[in-house]
Amino acid sequence: MAYDVIVVGGGFAGLRAARDLAAAGSSVVLFEGGHRLGGRAYTRASELFPEVQVEIGGTYLERHHHPRLAGELDRYSVPTAPAPEATHFRNRLGPGDYDRAFPVPGEEATSVETGSYRMLRDAHRIDITAGLENQNLEDLDIPLTDYIETLGLGPVAKQLVLSWSWNMLGQHPSKSSALWALQQVAAHGYSVLGVVLSLDEIVPAGMNELVAAMAADVPQIVQGALVTAVTRQEDGTYDVLVQRAGEEERHRATHVVIATPFNTWRNITMEPPLPSKRADAVVRGHACRGLKLIIHVTGVPAGLSCTGDGVFPTVYDYMETPDGGRFLVAFTDSDSFDPTDEAAVAAAVHHYVPEAVVHGVEYHDWAADPLFGGPWVSPYIGQFSEIHKGLGEPHGRIYFIGSDVSLQFPGYIEGALETADKAVTSILGVTPERPSPAHHV
Repeated sequence: MAYDVIVVGGGFAGLRAARDLAAAGSSVVLFEGGHRLGGRAYTRASELFPEVQVEIGGTYLERHHHPRLAGELDRYSVPTAPAPEATHFRNRLGPGDYDRAFPVPGEEATSVETGSYRMLRDAHRIDITAGLENQNLEDLDIPLTDYIETLGLGPVAKQLVLSWSWNMLGQHPSKSSALWALQQVAAHGYSVLGVVLSLDEIVPAGMNELVAAMAADVPQIVQGALVTAVTRQEDGTYDVLVQRAGEEERHRATHVVIATPFNTWRNITMEPPLPSKRADAVVRGHACRGLKLIIHVTGVPAGLSCTGDGVFPTVYDYMETPDGGRFLVAFTDSDSFDPTDEAAVAAAVHHYVPEAVVHGVEYHDWAADPLFGGPWVSPYIGQFSEIHKGLGEPHGRIYFIGSDVSLQFPGYIEGALETADKAVTSILGVTPERPSPAHHV
């Protein structure tokens, strides 16, 4: 079949691009390699309580920082609610008892002020539209642990920054880039607190409600269709090879939009190939190995919030379970922790809440899933000061979108929608040439 546009990947970026291009009059098909839509926004029945829906992937939004996502929710009248309020604090951030909302003791106030000023000064060096490789920022692309040592923070404040950085970056701070942490600060209005406070609203019915609503406005979606090759033809159109139900199909398009995660691009053969520097980065992928664990416990209060020096840098309340217990959400990474080790899960929770009774854990290992190859984006140290914006640049009429290549909100649903808008604008700004018919093989 021949189309104006073939979209590869059914996450939020792919759905928005396909919907908006079709609405503008383009002939569009969306191929999704798996058998569900939504990408790394993934609502499913709990493995522990099948009658309960849980968010295994992206969950939160903040309307000021995420106007595109808020707009989609409003467009389809999908209700939201405030995120669960933290009311009981069990922080483990250093000597003393700091089990309160803002745990930094008064004697560290001056060091927090000076350290925060240094972080904000460095974050203000970043133009979030320019790409990290274009701004002489190599001096900041160092291990986060090394950078934090230069801030002069007291022990509690230092551990607080390390813990939240581990949560947000999906890597141990010793493996994380300080530049990427500062990029997150820059993306949230150059606000350190803005990064944490972006966990503001949730969708009680699950993000799948928005996914389904958007998908209903895409005229043609084919699931279980894995794109393996994109080849430019002499007439400038693209031959797209699709594996579906054990058979190969060939389709033709004037434009191709790759809306799959960055760590899967290596599985698509492109002809002509990407430039060598970019191709090398695609083969390597990014480094994030973040794990979001949903842990069933009893014996803990609602509103629990824990931050500290454990292998779970953060643990907080998610929802009540049918047996009167709670689901807690914990973050760590798969290089540092084995989520299949039940004793280790219990020990990690008990580090903060000794009285908790741990009954089970569930998660999705995004890094082990071949359709994703990793959770949200986080680079290797030294990677994005070498190539960053260049990863998402068009390659002829092949466009690369998704939260992994967002400049303004990388790793967020908002970033996925941002990149979709850019591709749609670029495609609609080109006078379409009707591709010649292609046939199924």
